[in-house]
Amino acid sequence: MQIEKLTDKEQLIVDFLKDNNVDISEVIDVIIKANGFVGVGLVTLEEHIVEAIKKHHKYESLDKIMNG
Repeated sequence: MQIEKLTDKEQLIVDFLKDNNVDISEVIDVIIKANGFVGVGLVTLEEHIVEAIKKHHKYESLDKIMNG
């Protein structure tokens, strides 16, 4: 598996998170509070998060993994 090189902006974000001991839950909480997300806004945020994860995680059925 090849790890992609971070862009300058991504590296800046990583450095901030590390330097300030910030975790993903805190980031999500701030996004929700800062944008006043409720109801549909939370559903839309969830969809964005799921899509972001899917870009990096390829789903395969257990049968395909086990049997090729």
